Amino acid sequence: MQGVHYQRLGVVPTATPEEIRTAYRNLARVHHPDKHEGKTSIQMLEINEAWRVLSDPVLRYKYDADLRAHRNEVDESEVQQRRERLQNFAVDAERRRYSPAKFPWRFVVAVIVLGTILILVLGAFSKPGEPAPIDNVLRVGSCVAINEFQQEAYEVSCAEAHAGVVQQIIPFDAVCSYPLVAYRDRQGMGQACVAVSK
Repeated sequence: MQGVHYQRLGVVPTATPEEIRTAYRNLARVHHPDKHEGKTSIQMLEINEAWRVLSDPVLRYKYDADLRAHRNEVDESEVQQRRERLQNFAVDAERRRYSPAKFPWRFVVAVIVLGTILILVLGAFSKPGEPAPIDNVLRVGSCVAINEFQQEAYEVSCAEAHAGVVQQIIPFDAVCSYPLVAYRDRQGMGQACVAVSK
C-alpha cells in the first residue's frame, strides 16, 4: 500500500487541498463518461474514490494514518528479514571455515621430475649437434693452430690436426697460469692461454 489514492490523482502525499482539487479536475476532464460515449470507465471510478477520500480532511487524516501504520509494519518486517539473513549468513560462515591456501608442492615436484625425465630421454635419442663453423673468433674450448713466427693463435677445426685448445682469454697485460702458453689472438681481442698438445 503505497498511497494508491495519491498515485491515482498523480500528487504527492504532502499535496495541498488545492493541488488535489486541480489534479482531480484535470483527470476528470480526461476520463469523464461524456468523453467515452457515456460509459463510465474504471479509471473514473478510481479517480472519484480518491477524490472522495482526499478531499475530506477527516477521511484523509485516517487514510494517512493507515499508510503510516502500514509503512511501520513493513519496516519492522524488513528489519526482521534482514536480521534473519544476517544470522543465516553468520551460520553459513561458521560452517564453512576455510583453510588457508596451500602451495601445490606435489604438483611442482611432479612437473620438475617429468621435465627432467623428458630432457634425459630426448638427450639419449637425439644426435649430437654439428660442430660450430670456424668463425676465427677465439673462445674457451676453441682448437687452434699456432704461428710461432708471429706468436699468434688462430682457430681451426678440432677434427683437423691442431696445436692446442684455448683454456682462457686474458688481456694483453696479464699472464697465463702455468703450464698454459700465451699467444696473441689474431683478431686482436687479447691473449689466448693455450694448452699445447704434444
